Amino acid sequence: MHHAINHVHIRSTDPEASAAWYTEHFGVKRLGSREVMPGTVTISMDPGGPVRLNISSPPPGSSDKRAVAEINQLGLEHFGFHTEDIDADMAHFKAAGTRVVMPIRETPGGGRISYIEGPDDVVIELVQMRD
Repeated sequence: MHHAINHVHIRSTDPEASAAWYTEHFGVKRLGSREVMPGTVTISMDPGGPVRLNISSPPPGSSDKRAVAEINQLGLEHFGFHTEDIDADMAHFKAAGTRVVMPIRETPGGGRISYIEGPDDVVIELVQMRD
């Protein structure tokens, strides 16, 4: 059997605001919204690759416990966006007041990475591969 990641799913108290943030900062395109589970709204978005980004409101009776936006912890830690210019992107996020979780670092393979905190306490990695 062949399996591939279908989507990343974020739970948000304000899916519209979260979707707008991903559109503003990453150019993610909104595909639509619908009720997937009773009492929720799920916004489906295309970040430009084969994996969708879904942002949903919490179903009735959900826990109000929030994730911790930090790296180096067990469980789903982060997801990453490819970038062609990590310096420009990080300057953009700093100017927008986005919290930097980890400044730009070189990787052993010659790439460059950095982590930011997106809406809903989500950690996002920016990855610039070596030329």
